[in-house]
Amino acid sequence: MSPKRSPDTPHDPASETYWRLLAIGIDPDRSKPDLYGLIFEGEHDVPLMVEGRIVFFTDPTRAGELIERYGAPMIADKLDIAKPFFWCDVAQALYFLSAGGIDTGASVLRAVNVLLDLVKAAGAPIIDSRRDILHAIADYCTMSKDITKYLEEDGDYSSRDLIDAVLWCVGAVVMKARIL
Repeated sequence: MSPKRSPDTPHDPASETYWRLLAIGIDPDRSKPDLYGLIFEGEHDVPLMVEGRIVFFTDPTRAGELIERYGAPMIADKLDIAKPFFWCDVAQALYFLSAGGIDTGASVLRAVNVLLDLVKAAGAPIIDSRRDILHAIADYCTMSKDITKYLEEDGDYSSRDLIDAVLWCVGAVVMKARIL
């Protein structure tokens, strides 16, 4: 799947493109992801889409087949689909946003970043106040893992605001999803 490059062309690892596996956790009682998706990581990160809908699937071994079938126009330098690279553990993020705690696994940051990318790809119009809420928690989580401190002292938004914004994103993505 790699495009041909002249031997005289210098190799720039920063410009490499990838198909990467995305894992999504929804059910807090499951130890494995509920759904998988594929993200084309390049200048802009975009999910695999079919007929304007984001593709999700339950069997990660189907990733290569789905790229061949639906992702052929977006040729990547590398495939990174053996195990999830991106994680969006919605259940864990919602837990931290409601109960607080130390998010050592960065589940809030990772979930918010993935959800914002998926909402953008879905073309869902997110209102500025909701985007501001999500950017605020993502910015905070980039520097600190202490969600309790954000909720009780540092944050501009309440637990309810944060949870509502995340759940709105989940709904917006589901409305533009196709499970294969």
